[in-house]
Amino acid sequence: MEALAQRIRTGDPDAEQGLVDRFGRGVRAILWNVCRDRSVVDDLFQETFRVLLQRLRAGAVRDPSQLGAFVASLARNLATEHYRRARRSEGDSSARLERLEDPRPSASELVTRAEQAVLVRRIVEELTVPRDRDILRRFYLGQESKEKIQADHGLTNLQFNRVLHRARERFRELWLARSATSEGEER
Repeated sequence: MEALAQRIRTGDPDAEQGLVDRFGRGVRAILWNVCRDRSVVDDLFQETFRVLLQRLRAGAVRDPSQLGAFVASLARNLATEHYRRARRSEGDSSARLERLEDPRPSASELVTRAEQAVLVRRIVEELTVPRDRDILRRFYLGQESKEKIQADHGLTNLQFNRVLHRARERFRELWLARSATSEGEER
């Protein structure tokens, strides 16, 4: 093996062909056990010998007497790296697809939102306490500032928070009751 490595270092094309003839069958067998895809095996076969010849020409193979083990290890490593890159690119592809996804809601989502908005307005109107209706309508639906609503109702910040909390709780009770009723009707 050392003589073959020396001939390759000097640029002997017959020695390079001899290297491929000697190890080619074993490299294909290793790659086939890992890949099972003819085109991938062919690509990795070429890459294995390209890297091997490059290292032999540069004198970068430490022990030419162990060339068989080096070739086998190189083929396995290239196959492993090929599949690592493939997995990473699959992840990148799905991430790219997610970024390309249309951020706008679908037609069914728009219909659902519109139905829920109508239901929210109905439930707000069903609240028995007028101040609850006014605060929820202005704060959430009208998106008025907290300070303006507080001033109109003569409430401190703490009082406003308590009134808003109680109004939301009353709303939630009606919402849950309505949801339970509509679920019972669907069955």
